[in-house]
Amino acid sequence: MSYEAVVEQVKTLPEACLEDVSKYMTFLLYQYGLSKMNSLMENDDEFNLKMQKGYDDMLHGRTKPLKETFADIKRRFA
Repeated sequence: MSYEAVVEQVKTLPEACLEDVSKYMTFLLYQYGLSKMNSLMENDDEFNLKMQKGYDDMLHGRTKPLKETFADIKRRFA
């Protein structure tokens, strides 16, 4: 279904229904946002493994100085 078709359907509704339509669209956008965020979430085991790797890297000197890190970020995104 196209955006135009949805707009045309909304145009046929009485104004009294527009509040409900707006609330439902807000709900759908909220659900969509949650589904996008869920793909970014990790379980406790994955988090602990990543934290342990970072800690081990720090203990064994496999890190980069803070100033150098920020310079790299600035160079990449500036």
